[in-house]
Amino acid sequence: MTTPIRPTGPTLADRREGFLVGATIGAALAAGTAALTDPGVIRAQLGADGLPVAQGPIPGRRRAATALSDALLEELVGGGVDLRRLAGRWTEWWRQDGLDADPLLALALDHLRDFDAPIEVLPGQGIAPIAAALPSALAGASPQAMVAGAFHVARLLDPSEESALAAVSIVVAAARLLDGSRDFLPDVIAVLRANDAPSGLLEAVRAIPRDPRTPAAWPQGATPTPTATVTWLLWTVHHRPRGLDALAAMALAGDIPPTAGAALGALVGARDALTNWPAAWLEAAGEEATLRASLARRIGGG
Repeated sequence: MTTPIRPTGPTLADRREGFLVGATIGAALAAGTAALTDPGVIRAQLGADGLPVAQGPIPGRRRAATALSDALLEELVGGGVDLRRLAGRWTEWWRQDGLDADPLLALALDHLRDFDAPIEVLPGQGIAPIAAALPSALAGASPQAMVAGAFHVARLLDPSEESALAAVSIVVAAARLLDGSRDFLPDVIAVLRANDAPSGLLEAVRAIPRDPRTPAAWPQGATPTPTATVTWLLWTVHHRPRGLDALAAMALAGDIPPTAGAALGALVGARDALTNWPAAWLEAAGEEATLRASLARRIGGG
């Protein structure tokens, strides 16, 4: 009798949970040092285990990094995404909370609230759309719908092609990771080329595989560019096999927005699941992690 071969590595359900919960933990890790730039001050905040401390959610409040994507998750769980209703969810959060909203996101949400329409011009390109569109990756079974959905979700918050296609890039990468494939760069490059992405964004992504010894620059400051953020995210997930080390390094770098941290946590979680993540990080995420783990079980099969 032949013994059946059991698959190794995380299951789809494990990766899905890692994707959703990882975003919350990544945001919490980044939030712990987002306002810090002095390496000595950052190191002084290390936990007893030598790891960065995740700054859990404030009771009764939700960070922009997870509140934006939670709204899209609620739409997906409801069976379909209505962009007007999604915008209403965002503006309601903005009216009641607004924690960690960067200046560009604040302008976009003010316009959505006051005019019930996306803003047509921003003074820069933001990265909040990356965090907001992340759950679109859960629709990876329909690639065209996933890409279109991520693009339109992102454009509600930022009118620029760079920002929207940066969000699409991360969603495509996340979908491939959720499928169990680590070879996501060809798919990202193909989508960018098919959608006439700005040359700076396309060339930055195409350059990622060439030199694993030269890390991408940290996306630091209140409003790092979408291209810099995508390059760092994809370079890190492509070249750094130890996701926990990548998350710890992000927190130790300091001055990285929680929206970028959420995207890194989501990608690492989709690739590796939550196996061996420090218990203190999971505990710090608190109820947000519990709710997202429950959502992971409700969305799709696997």
